[in-house]
Amino acid sequence: MAVGIDLVYIPRFVGKEKLAARILSPNELEIYNMRPNKEEFLAGRFAAKEAFLKAIKEGIGRIAFHKIDIVYKRDGRPEIHHDGKVYSVSISHDGDYAVAIVEIKE
Repeated sequence: MAVGIDLVYIPRFVGKEKLAARILSPNELEIYNMRPNKEEFLAGRFAAKEAFLKAIKEGIGRIAFHKIDIVYKRDGRPEIHHDGKVYSVSISHDGDYAVAIVEIKE
């Protein structure tokens, strides 16, 4: 089993529309544009994608963030879709911080 975790400071993502366009998948970008709390959404997605890259032991920049798609299951929980595979992810927000953890069963 492999685990990746990442913690980010949400205010760092205020007004980062260009960053959103670069790191969010088309599906995520559509959701982002409808959200009133854009920085919270973007921070959570960034943390999840960083945690995913840590779990699969890939360095930043080797996989484009926008190629990693985080979608909601019917029960509302997020999951990562990448390269035809599905991975478990948990994203949480508290105050000024967002944290994500990814578990990969090998």
